[in-house]
Amino acid sequence: MKGASLISTVLLPVLSVNAVYTWPSEYDQLEDILYLQQGYIRFGLRDGVTPCDFSSSGGGRQSAAEWIRTAYHDMATHDVETGLGGLDGSIAFELGRAENPGDAFNATFAFTESLRSIKAGSADLLAMAVVVSSMACSGPIIPYRGGRVDAMKAGVFGVPQPDQDLATHTAIFAKQGFNTAEMITMVACGHTLGGVHGLDFPQITGSAENFPKFDSTYTTFDNNIVTEYLGNNSTDPLVIGQNDTFNSDKRIFGADNNKTMTSLADPTNFQTQCSDIFARMIDTVPADVTLSEVITPIEVKPWGISLFLAGNNTLSFGGQIRIRTTNRNADDVTVSLQYRDRKNNTSTTTIPATRERYLSGQSYGFASEIFTWYSFSTVLDATAGISSFDVILHTVGAADEIITNNGGGFPLSDAILYQPAQSCQPQVAVNDAGQWNITVTAAVRADRISEPVAFDWVSESAIPGVMVKSFELQRTAMEKVSEEIDGYYFFSGTKSIDNVQWSTTFDVVLGEGDDVSKVEFQSTSAMATSCTAFS
Repeated sequence: MKGASLISTVLLPVLSVNAVYTWPSEYDQLEDILYLQQGYIRFGLRDGVTPCDFSSSGGGRQSAAEWIRTAYHDMATHDVETGLGGLDGSIAFELGRAENPGDAFNATFAFTESLRSIKAGSADLLAMAVVVSSMACSGPIIPYRGGRVDAMKAGVFGVPQPDQDLATHTAIFAKQGFNTAEMITMVACGHTLGGVHGLDFPQITGSAENFPKFDSTYTTFDNNIVTEYLGNNSTDPLVIGQNDTFNSDKRIFGADNNKTMTSLADPTNFQTQCSDIFARMIDTVPADVTLSEVITPIEVKPWGISLFLAGNNTLSFGGQIRIRTTNRNADDVTVSLQYRDRKNNTSTTTIPATRERYLSGQSYGFASEIFTWYSFSTVLDATAGISSFDVILHTVGAADEIITNNGGGFPLSDAILYQPAQSCQPQVAVNDAGQWNITVTAAVRADRISEPVAFDWVSESAIPGVMVKSFELQRTAMEKVSEEIDGYYFFSGTKSIDNVQWSTTFDVVLGEGDDVSKVEFQSTSAMATSCTAFS
């Protein structure tokens, strides 16, 4: 990335763009995964359910339907009386139970776990899978919140079975927190996609090879599951099955003499009610878990920001700025940054950010969301340093906007700097166990070298018989390895790791308690295989 020059400018009036979000947020990774579905930078969760009838497993299976049912089966352990259970990822430990037959659940984890990290847990990704499945299949937008806590053991039994009677089903749903009308709505919305796997329920389908669908439009999130039931032309095997013992949908749909199903026959109401009931489903969590506010697309978001000691008394400062251009003409927008030094003095110069060219520098999400990317790279005076920056949007025919991150600027500490060139992962065995060494180097400002310096590495350990891994932060102390260089001292630490854990993340940490400074979520897979001496 080429260096950008500093250009003089006058101070501009400050306009409010986002009154809620403040960067950085603990939910930034979730927001990225949810909204960056295609384009220049993408996480691709929608790939697993696009088109709506897609499944990487083939055989007529449908991932969108399986993702939704995985989330429900996970949530089904909730008990409103005790506050235990809910959508917590515990289903990964419950797959040996008769109430969770088949491969659909592991297939769901096989996809979502590729996006899992210390900042995006299994439970949050299962909840997001419901949101993405609905939108990929022309269903409603479901409000999404983050903050679920992953369980590391099985929950209680509680998934309803098709051969149970109506009283049992009603009691199970009530235990989960849903009344009769909500039970009917949950089942109708959950069965608008997909069908019954004969391999899992041959007693319902007649053979292991059959895969009867719930309605005639099983690849579209619509209310045909309702209208076909009310019109007595249903194809739902849980309504018209020859063995009435397994006709659980018929019993549930008629539980209030079709009052709820009649209301769901209105397509607009069906979409509204499905959005509401699915939001409640994915927000049903253990009582000691507090979820975030609804995560909405961020208007202006710094991304991949880097700051490191570059020599000649300079700091290298670079990264990208993501601008939401859903309601803007990106061709009319240019971007620059204005920064404050370590003493909070505002610079009278700006740093230009250039729109990326590959794929027009744009990412896309559901609901026609568009994000345009602008990159910047420059050098700053190491003596003056940096404490925060603002983003300036220049739009043709409109006043410039200064985005101040809700008034405080986008914070950036220069107390500790991750030095990527002086850090490495050689990928060479260093012992009989075949482990590799990882070396992390940071520059610590001279006034803070008396404080502890360390890196927290995320260990990902396999759990026997379970698709998910356990995460553990492992701290490695870093020691001073240099004399003073441009007001900083280098600290370095080395840790031996199992080579299967070559791709994880780490944080560089300075200090303790309220005065801690961090450089977070650095990728080990991005590390070079050799460390370079500083010059």
